[in-house]
Amino acid sequence: MRTFRNLPGAAVAVGAFVLTVMLGLGGTAASALWQQSATATMSVAWPLQAFTGFTCGNDNPQKIATLSAAGTSKPTSLTYSARQANGTYGPSYAESVVLGTTSTVTLSIGSQIISANRSTSQLTIRVVATYADQTQVTATAVVGLEQGNNSDKVICISATA
Repeated sequence: MRTFRNLPGAAVAVGAFVLTVMLGLGGTAASALWQQSATATMSVAWPLQAFTGFTCGNDNPQKIATLSAAGTSKPTSLTYSARQANGTYGPSYAESVVLGTTSTVTLSIGSQIISANRSTSQLTIRVVATYADQTQVTATAVVGLEQGNNSDKVICISATA
């Protein structure tokens, strides 16, 4: 014990120990340091891309249908595909697409998607816009195909965003 008393600061260390533990002074602080806890907060921001409008319109003889998808920003790509008889969607097309805050798809009887699905009188078309943050927004249009007597019409029936 004699060698312990000869160490520099030994008396201060013993005094602090006695005050903290034996007398209970500073016990709350010592306990708080022993039982530390932490709180973490996490925020998730979901991209808010959406169509503000989606329409299907025809020219006067109804030979061209124009699908218009309006949004808050310009997508990086816009593709469309036709629903098949089994309910799944076929290959995606990007023919006759103009990108902008209002992007358009122009369809005629000679369009690839129409040529590939000529056996039906009504075609459901899904439009998918992909944005820079990789979010995708979809909308659906239904067009009628009138091919008899060389009328070659693509008639807008409905559009749903």
